[in-house]
Amino acid sequence: MNVKRRRLEGIITGRPRTGPQTVHFDLANACNTRCTTCWHHSPHLLAAHVPSALWKKQQLALDRFQAVLDDLVALGGLEAVILSGMGDPTLNEELYAMVAYARQAGVHVTIITNGLRLDVARLLDAVGPSYRDDLDLLFSVCGVSPAAWQAFHAHPRGDGHQQMLMRLAELRASGFRPKHVQVINTHNVHELAAMVDFAHDQQAKLVSFKLASLAHGTEAVALDAAQREQLAGDWLPAAMARATALDVATDLSAFACQVAAMRGDPAALRTAPIEDIGCFMGFLYARVTVEGELLFCCNTRVDVGHLAAGGFAEQWHGAAWQARRDSVRAGRYFAGCEQCGKLKQNLKWSDKLRGALGEERFLPLIGRAP
Repeated sequence: MNVKRRRLEGIITGRPRTGPQTVHFDLANACNTRCTTCWHHSPHLLAAHVPSALWKKQQLALDRFQAVLDDLVALGGLEAVILSGMGDPTLNEELYAMVAYARQAGVHVTIITNGLRLDVARLLDAVGPSYRDDLDLLFSVCGVSPAAWQAFHAHPRGDGHQQMLMRLAELRASGFRPKHVQVINTHNVHELAAMVDFAHDQQAKLVSFKLASLAHGTEAVALDAAQREQLAGDWLPAAMARATALDVATDLSAFACQVAAMRGDPAALRTAPIEDIGCFMGFLYARVTVEGELLFCCNTRVDVGHLAAGGFAEQWHGAAWQARRDSVRAGRYFAGCEQCGKLKQNLKWSDKLRGALGEERFLPLIGRAP
């Protein structure tokens, strides 16, 4: 039985038949920007949620990354790793060695970064000649004008926007097409259509839009009531029209699902109708923090273990992880699920499972009566 069939059967039966498809590794807690939406570095964080200087210095060691990757490959089912962080992964000097190690194992690599410290030549060399196929670079743009970029990133120096443009120019010169990430908040929401134009001019592979998940004081940069209405009524349709006219690949249809969820919430912080979609991350995804904590998804509040307690594989099939799977399968979600950071992946699998199983067999998988 092939891996795809085993993964699907695991979701249907509620017990994984293979390891995760994608594992997200945090490489660094430090960051060179202070994005206003960030739960770890935003200048708007409440005092109780500001991390310590010691925490910010922590990085994932190369030998730990290699050991976990080896365990994952032996477990079976791994297709891709995401190299990111609660800060920026380029601040970990071992990034390029980790990329090379993953590629030697035949694993696809995705990097999420603001790009300011990215060594483009070194990265592409680490991936090898197949970098156009075996690497995805999610370039965190989050504002295309200098004013919006600076307002969002709160960069400590005045040249951040120019540095971003320089990295994008280097990528274009190499023939590599990154994906742009546009996290939307009050500072940049008016630029939605301009973000599509920017992606076209910069030859981006795709533009991914996401409403910011806000908490711990970052609610200060939430969209106001007028912006929410204009986003739904004007800015989003205009961006969709621009994407069609320019033939720019986007995920605006999934973004529209977030916008609809937000408009239905009086506090305007809800961005995911998770109870209608379901969560399948317990069979597809895991996250490893710098400290070695194992997370069920990208939600830092939903832990399932720690590398200090044993290997990844034994914990993947252990009681703590299974309890989390059983909870969401029964429709019992966690704090933060209303702002699901893996909404688009869950949407994709929800549609796939609904189509394969039919509504009557699908609904019990998300805790709903048929």
